[in-house]
Amino acid sequence: MAHLNLETPRTEVGDATRMNNTMADDVDFSMEPSFAAPADRDNLFGQMRGARPGALRTPSARNPLATLRNPNAKTEFTPLLKSAAANRIKQVNGLTSQPKFGGPVTPAALKPGYKFDNSPALPEASTFDAMNSSSMSESRLDGTPVPEMASSSAMSTPMALPRRGEGELDGGNGNVLTLREQEARLEQIDKENFGLKLKIHFLEENLRRTGSEFNANALKENTDLKVDKLHLMKDLQKQQKSLKHAEKELEQYRTQLREYAEKVKRRHADEGMREEMDELRRIADERAAELQELQGKLESAQRNEDELEKLKTDLEDAEEEIRGKDRQLDQLEDELESANEKLKSAEGSQDAELEEKERQLEEQAERISDLEEELRSLTRSKDAEIDALQEKLDSASDGKEQELRDLEQQLDEAEKQLVDVEEQKRSELSDLEDHLRALEREKDMEIKSLQRQAQSIESEKQAELDALTDRLRLAESQGDNQVQLAQQATKDAQQKVLDITREKGVELELLQSRLDTAEAKGDDLDDCRRQLRDANDQLSRLKSESSNFESQIQQLRRTISLKDRELEILDKTRQERDDAVRESQSLRSTMSSKDNQIEALHRITRERDDLSREISNLRSTLSSRDRDISSLQKKVETQEATLKEFQTLKADLGDRIRELETARQAISERDAELEALRSHVDEPDTQLDLMQDLVRKRDDELEALRESANDHKSELEALQRLAEERLEALEELKDNMQSEKQDLEDELEVLQEGLDEASEEKKGLEEKIIILEKEVQASYNLQSQIENVEKDLRTAEREKSRLHSRIEALETDLNVADKDREDLRTRLKKLTKDLQNARQSSSSTEAGARERKDLHDLLKKSKLEAEELAIRVSQLENERNDLDRRLRSEIRDRETKLRAAEAEVEHLQLQVSEKEGEIEELSTRIGQRISPGTHDRAEKRHANELRELRERLRNKTLDVEDLQLQLEDRDSRLRDLNAEAKSQIREKEKQLRTLQLSSDSAQRALQARQNDDTAKVMDMKAQVMEKEKRHVKEIQGLAKQIQYLRARCTREEGFRESLRYQKKFFLMMIETHGQCNQEDLKLIEEMGITPDVSYHAKKHSLKTVALMVIASLRMQCMSKEWAGNRKIHNELVKKLEAMRRQSRRSTGGRTPLNYR
Repeated sequence: MAHLNLETPRTEVGDATRMNNTMADDVDFSMEPSFAAPADRDNLFGQMRGARPGALRTPSARNPLATLRNPNAKTEFTPLLKSAAANRIKQVNGLTSQPKFGGPVTPAALKPGYKFDNSPALPEASTFDAMNSSSMSESRLDGTPVPEMASSSAMSTPMALPRRGEGELDGGNGNVLTLREQEARLEQIDKENFGLKLKIHFLEENLRRTGSEFNANALKENTDLKVDKLHLMKDLQKQQKSLKHAEKELEQYRTQLREYAEKVKRRHADEGMREEMDELRRIADERAAELQELQGKLESAQRNEDELEKLKTDLEDAEEEIRGKDRQLDQLEDELESANEKLKSAEGSQDAELEEKERQLEEQAERISDLEEELRSLTRSKDAEIDALQEKLDSASDGKEQELRDLEQQLDEAEKQLVDVEEQKRSELSDLEDHLRALEREKDMEIKSLQRQAQSIESEKQAELDALTDRLRLAESQGDNQVQLAQQATKDAQQKVLDITREKGVELELLQSRLDTAEAKGDDLDDCRRQLRDANDQLSRLKSESSNFESQIQQLRRTISLKDRELEILDKTRQERDDAVRESQSLRSTMSSKDNQIEALHRITRERDDLSREISNLRSTLSSRDRDISSLQKKVETQEATLKEFQTLKADLGDRIRELETARQAISERDAELEALRSHVDEPDTQLDLMQDLVRKRDDELEALRESANDHKSELEALQRLAEERLEALEELKDNMQSEKQDLEDELEVLQEGLDEASEEKKGLEEKIIILEKEVQASYNLQSQIENVEKDLRTAEREKSRLHSRIEALETDLNVADKDREDLRTRLKKLTKDLQNARQSSSSTEAGARERKDLHDLLKKSKLEAEELAIRVSQLENERNDLDRRLRSEIRDRETKLRAAEAEVEHLQLQVSEKEGEIEELSTRIGQRISPGTHDRAEKRHANELRELRERLRNKTLDVEDLQLQLEDRDSRLRDLNAEAKSQIREKEKQLRTLQLSSDSAQRALQARQNDDTAKVMDMKAQVMEKEKRHVKEIQGLAKQIQYLRARCTREEGFRESLRYQKKFFLMMIETHGQCNQEDLKLIEEMGITPDVSYHAKKHSLKTVALMVIASLRMQCMSKEWAGNRKIHNELVKKLEAMRRQSRRSTGGRTPLNYR
């Protein structure tokens, strides 16, 4: 059946909604990947046919588009191709009626949305209920049968889905886009492509509109802007470098001023200083003469702008140098006065100070001689420059003899003026600064007048050029082509000569800059000499410190000997005691002596540590000297490098001279051309006469340019000679550096010998320390013996049982000892307070620190002794209490024993008396009752009993007597112990008195030290006030210098602005002249006069390129000079602000001086 339903692209085979049983097994419900535009769009169907020939064949096992798994979408560029590609994609995806891949068209019954006749209300069946559908058989009878598909068809081989994140058609999230989304994406891409094409179209249209002239102008403006940008960047870098250099030079100048002021304080002036001042005055006079000479040169070079600028810079440099020399003269005069005052105040010093001063005088004399030698070298260099100028004048050509005579006359006049100015300067040295300021104002006025004259000359030249252009136009109208060519040739020759002169001026400026660098190297050598002098001063300070250390060691030895004498006195007092006490006291004295020796050992170890630190400091100074020597060697190497640079400069000068010869030859060729042109011009027209006059004027100008070129050549030769002289001076400086290096090596050897001596002394101290350690070990052995003896003493002290009176005496003595201890504590507190005050007052000096350390050690020792006494007193109190307790217990025991013995004796006496009564009673009874035999027996028995009782009584009495003897022995021993305790107490009192004396002496020493420290503090305050005054004066001087430099910078800014304006004006003139020349040439061509093609088509030669390079170098030099001035100005402003802040801090909130 045929249906009019629209076909949809297949996702599976036929997108079947009704399937049979055979198809159900091969059904694949996976999504077929959407179509992605392949890379090769033109051969799409060919690729499809090659990969998959037909739908009825058995397809290959792989996906035909497997290699094109959602690649990045690449749309077509033009709208036509884009529409063709869209049609192809629609055709492939089934948007047209063409079958997909050549397969059968989907039947109408199998398309979605078809409704069957017998089931109109049922929904569409899906492939999920295809197997269980009841209408399967009926629909198969009515619908178009679907062809049977092979088991290996595309139905059974599902196409692999693309991975997530691949391609552009999946939306970037791994899901395949639908057809509507693909269409929307394609429309978006089309819009973007259309916008890009519009941009390209308009850009091309703009390019077509802008012709070659517009492009040339744009390129020219772009290049000009880039060149200006680069020049400004270079100017900025040079300004930054010059600013840093100015900072360093300012800091070096300040340090040199400080060092020079300190050195002048330690020396007195002599005749050498006056000679140095005379020499400086003479140099100032020479500078003034040079200034006059430069002024003469300035007056003679009014029409040459480059020479005018150079002479102005030379004039300002000379004026600045004269001001610097004047300032140096003033400083030297001030230093001379201060040195004279120091000399008068130092005449009454000791012999050692006189020797030190003489040594310093010798050093200063040597330094003065060095300065004189440098000044002589400067004078020689200036004389050499004058001789070089003279030689230049002698070596000039014969045609310049008149000019040489004029220059000689000028030199003679300059020499006369030099003598006059020398006398005038000697008489008016104080008024030189005001005169120079007035002179500077006059020169400013002269420069301004010269500028006005130059502007008037330029205006006249402009008027003359306008007249010439009018005449040339008239001549062109009449067909005077030869005259035009002659004028053009003269202009070219004049321009070449001007370029040559500018080139030589640039070379002269480069040579001057290199000479300035050589002078800077000389300043570096002066800095090296100053560092050497500082090293010598530091060595002298180290020597003085070592002498101070030796004096302190001697003082410590004296203190040790005093302590030894005190120990001997103590030994003599100890010999007066008893044998046992003498032995123990001798042991204690040895212990105290060993303690003193231990303390001395500690002191010696500290001294050894100090010496080792001093040795390490000396070694560090040696290493620093080695580093200084290496730095000097590096500087010598740099000087050698500068020598090589000067040699290369000499070679460059030779090349420049050869180029000057070639320029002269070119000028002669141009002269020949001019003569040829004059020979061709024979028409008696008035305009031709005018042109001939003009040619003659140009000849005169050429002659003047030749003369200026000769002058430049002579100046180049003078600079060459000056460079050679500077090379010789550098050689001399190199020799001087070698000699100074040898001196430093000698000093290093002397320091090494000092180190060897210090090491030997250190070894001796170490041997002493070993001996003292042995003695300390012996003292420890003695201490063990003392402990044994003290144990014996303790056993003896326990026997003090019945000395109640002595206990009371000991209590009183202990009370006295407590009072003494309290006194010692109060004194210790006072000493600690005094020590703290002394620390606060004498913390500024090193000697005060050492003495405070000694006093602190003494105070610590006294504290330790007081603590030992307190411990000893507490031990005595404990012993006293122990003895009291034992005494009471022993007394109680003895009393009980005595009472028991007395009771027993009484009992025995009663027994004896009873027995005697019984004997008497028995005897009476026996005599009355018993016979004599029995009486005798009873009497014997009673006698025996009585004898036994008497024996017992005798034994008891003996026991009592023994007890009494023991008690008496105990009493005697207690008396001995009492005497020993009294002697110990007397010894402790003596020790307390000695401690009191030592504390008093320490207090007096602290008081004396405190007085010394207060005096030193007052001296330091006076020095600080003096330094503050000097600092204020220095700041005032710097403020004056800053004001001058600010004025100079403002003037330089004015010069810069005027030069920029003149440059723009000349460029505009050149551009207008060039355009006029082009228009004139066009008019000449229109008139029928054909100009020389070879002349117009002439290529640029190497000479023009060299001139361009020279011009760029000159511009760089000018920008460099301007950057230096601007940098100095900014740096001075910063330094002024920093000094103001520093002055505010130093004055503590006071109002600082306003230096503006």
